[in-house]
Order: sequence, then structure tokens, then C-alpha cells
Amino acid sequence: MSPEALSPDALFPEASRDPLPGAPPGTDAADVLIVGAGPAGSATALALRAAGVPRVVLVDRAAHGSPERAALRVGESATPNVGPLLARLGLPDDLGRLGHRPYHGNLSLWSGDGETADDFLRRGSGHGWHLDRARFDRWLREAAVERGARLLAPATLAGVERRPEGGWTVGLRDAAGRRSLTARVVVDAGGRRAPLATALGARRRRLDRLIALAVDVAVEACPTGEPAGGGFRGRSFVEAVEIGWWYAAVLPGGRAIVTLMTDDDIARAAGLAGADAFRSAWAATARLRDLVPPPEDALGAGAAPAVFSAASQHVDRAVGAGWIAVGDALIGFDPLTSSGIAGALDDALAATDTILRWFSGDGAAARAAAIGYARRAEDTLRRYLAERTRHYTAGGRWPDAPFWSRRAAR
Repeated sequence: MSPEALSPDALFPEASRDPLPGAPPGTDAADVLIVGAGPAGSATALALRAAGVPRVVLVDRAAHGSPERAALRVGESATPNVGPLLARLGLPDDLGRLGHRPYHGNLSLWSGDGETADDFLRRGSGHGWHLDRARFDRWLREAAVERGARLLAPATLAGVERRPEGGWTVGLRDAAGRRSLTARVVVDAGGRRAPLATALGARRRRLDRLIALAVDVAVEACPTGEPAGGGFRGRSFVEAVEIGWWYAAVLPGGRAIVTLMTDDDIARAAGLAGADAFRSAWAATARLRDLVPPPEDALGAGAAPAVFSAASQHVDRAVGAGWIAVGDALIGFDPLTSSGIAGALDDALAATDTILRWFSGDGAAARAAAIGYARRAEDTLRRYLAERTRHYTAGGRWPDAPFWSRRAAR
């Protein structure tokens, strides 16, 4: 994941309140334009504004509160290191005040040795959070706007070209048609599609075909009279099965997220995107079916699970002259690691440090910062892949089953 060939004069010397050199009068200009306003993009905007970068523009394809934004953000576990990262962004680290639930650790039925517990307190790391992802994403996005970032949404990337005078011309498509902006630096925070990085020649490397099939269900009473999810409130629950693994957590608002993680070909062969097949697979679990019983009405009048990619992937170039990738656009983590939110925030802070070096006017330092960011990404990917292999090797009760054999240590 090395950077493209970089020369010191290819990077930009300073942020400015003036349009880019050679831009026509009245050109809409930014110092940094960020494609994507999820956690990685919003956090990058927050960090840049805190550092004094005057013109930061966020571009997001989904309108505020739209079904598209909410559909794939049904819930997520944020590990304990998210709090300190939020504090570094100048945000409150007590997410309980915002309606999110404390996350104290994990319960799992994974290796065949019975149910096990992993409590964060034993590690001395405090607790994390079970997030209402739509609410969390909206909060970060609104915080970025409140601190001076400009939001363009809904809008999509229509093209990007390097300007001979320096910087970029970025084409956007919105409800009014097509428009152009100039920017000194562009950031890809556009999620797993990595729309900006791929437009600039980077390639996505997908390592598996993992998908998530998720439902958001009301937490109701179990037959015993105990509340569903009562046995693991404040924890995430993971159960390995032959075709993959299940994840569940009780979320704010009396809801629970229940997700089956499997490979796309396995899901297609079993018809798991259909409500009946999904419910049958849920009902066949050893423990999850007791913690959160599947609804009797087949997920509510035949509602099917939401399906989205959860593949491990990365781009082959993390950074280039005047552009940088963050969050899932850089590395898409397997949800088993619960690394997505923390990784996005950490990328945002590291990318901001890199961009500030680009704006310092020191060409050698700017080039060194870009190379350092690329090496950081390589190190992160290497550690992640080793951790992923360890997790899946420990859960290999079905070594010959396609899902598990594809992830076995070689």
C-alpha cells in the first residue's frame, strides 16, 4: 500500500483564503474537499477545522437522515479506544449522554468450548459503546458543520482532474445538475467503494466475499418472561455456525441488531436474503435464538434482512500527490474485529497531520509525511490480517466447510 511517486513540489505549500492560481473569478474553492461524510470524513473535517484550515468541504451522496444513510447503519460496537479518539477531536467522550449504551465486552460461542466472556474491565480499558449508528453519524456530521465545515449533500463525485496550476478540479452532481469546485487537497472518505482513490488510479483489493445480512428488531419478552437480550445487555454476542457467524447487540431505543455474516455465494445458495430462510437460520442457532428469539411473524410481515458488503479489502495506494484515503476507503475491516469506528477516527487524525505537513511549505517534510502515512497503512493492514487469521483459526469447528476453510491459516 505504498504511495504513488511523489516529488516535493507536487504537494501543496499552504492553505489560503484565495482561489487556486489560475481558477476563473468566482470559482468555488476549498483547501480540502472530503468525499464522504461518515465517521472518517466528518472526523477529518473536524480535525482540519480544529487545526485552522479555513475552507473544508464535505461532500456526501446521502441527504441528512435519508433511508440510504440509515439502511446500512443499523448498529455497531465501538471499542473503548473510541472515547479518547473523540476527545482528541474536541468532542465529548461520554456517549451515554447522547443516548448510546455502554459496551462492556463480548459473549461468544465460538471455539466449541462453551460460552465465553471477555470483559474490557479485565483489560483495564474501560468500556466502549453500542451505537445507534444513524444517530452517531449524524452527530459527527453536524459537529463538523457547526465548527465551520461546509456540507454539500446529496451530491456525488462526477470526476476529478489535476490542475496544471496545482490542486484539483472536482466535478460534482447534485439535484441542480453538475457543478465544479477547486481544491488544494482531496480526501477519499467515501467508504468501501473508494470512489475518489479509484478515480485517481488506485485499485481495490478484496480479500474475501463476506456480506452482512442484518435486521433491526424490537426487544420483546422471551417465553420465560425475561426481556429478550437480558442475558447480554451491555455486551455483544457472537456465535459461530457452519456457514459463518452471528452477531447481536441490544441498541438504544429498545431495539436489537441481529446480523448473519457469511460469504455471498453461500448466502445466495441458501436464499438467506429472504425473510423465511433468514429466520430459519436464526432459529437453528444454539444460543442466539434464546437471547433474541426470532419473531414469529417472519421478521414482520415478510420483511427481508438488509444486505451489504462486509468484505476485508484495501486500496493499493493510501496516498498520492494531493490526495489521501481514510476509513473504509483505505481499509475495510471484518466486523469481527470491531475496528471500523476506531480505525476511521484514527485515520482522520493521521490524515490531518499529513495534510498539515503538506500545507507547511516544506516540500521534503510533505513528501516524508505522505510516505509515513502509507507505511502506517501497511502496518495497520499487516496487523489486521494477522488478527483476522487468529480469530478465524480459533473458531474453526468446521475446517472443511467453505466459509471456514477459506479463512484458515495457510
